[in-house]
Amino acid sequence: MTARVGIMGLGRIGRNLFRLLYDREDVTIAGISELANPEGLEYLLRFDTLLGRFPEELSIRDGHVYVIGRQIPLLVAKAGDQPPWGDLGVETVLEATSKRRSRRELEAHLAAGARRVIACSPPTEPPDRTVVMGVNDTELDAADRIVSNATSTVHCVAPVARILQDAFGIERALLTTIHSYTSHHRLADVPAEDRRAGRAAAENIIPQESRSPAILMDLVPELRGRVTGFAMSVPVPNGSAVDLVCWHSRPVSVGAVNEVVRTAAAAKRWSGVLQYEDDPIVSSDVTRSSYSSVFDSLSTMTLRKTVSKTLSWYDAGYGFAHRAIDLVRRFAQLDRQKAA
Repeated sequence: MTARVGIMGLGRIGRNLFRLLYDREDVTIAGISELANPEGLEYLLRFDTLLGRFPEELSIRDGHVYVIGRQIPLLVAKAGDQPPWGDLGVETVLEATSKRRSRRELEAHLAAGARRVIACSPPTEPPDRTVVMGVNDTELDAADRIVSNATSTVHCVAPVARILQDAFGIERALLTTIHSYTSHHRLADVPAEDRRAGRAAAENIIPQESRSPAILMDLVPELRGRVTGFAMSVPVPNGSAVDLVCWHSRPVSVGAVNEVVRTAAAAKRWSGVLQYEDDPIVSSDVTRSSYSSVFDSLSTMTLRKTVSKTLSWYDAGYGFAHRAIDLVRRFAQLDRQKAA
């Protein structure tokens, strides 16, 4: 049984999704909706600064993307237009426009014929469920219609926080995201309401507010009211990290923390989600990593047996796109079970 998806938006996440899905049999692209002109889209699908040249012959003409003998409908929509997902046979919409949508905006996809929506940016209103693979994906229900894929940062930090909470307890935590710059940032200084956000991202380290602590506390209920943090945008094009400092209720050591994470990473629950690394890696070494979180065991520190400091790396686009596809596959499994 093939899951049929529609991709809304061909920005960074959308292009990652396209590259991961264009030749698959279990999940197929039934339609794409974008605002940009087809000529520009074809160019960006074929040539990508972070992902490299597209590995196959690809063209866009007559309202379709042609690749490896497949013809994928491309709808060049105007702002506010709703793609006819039902007519295209789309079951799940991957909302990858990078815009934070209201529930009403996401429900419009359902009204257009889709069975469900996976939001690749946290919605402005509560979804049916926010899911991070390995953390709470077992709670997913076939009846869920609007699901948030959280953020790439949360996918990186939540597995480690869950493991440390279970092993040592966490009384409070402070996280700092060290994030590569994205299309949301500026390449030259420009006026902006958030003055720091208006500064040149490729030339500065820019402190920013983070929504990740709030999402993390929702996903790991034991941590509610115990987590805070912020983000630093740094001048690298790819490769990000989360620095997590935790105060524990049970004794910790570098060896104990690393061993707990190492054994967890080998377990089925965290397969494909968490990677344990004991080599001296840097940010470029996680480019195109499909893992949500690459735990840097050489960076683990502890203080007075009560505080731990860990570092986990991630590719903000590539790993995140893999988790969205994991959600599609999990829903397909639930649908089959319901139909049986």
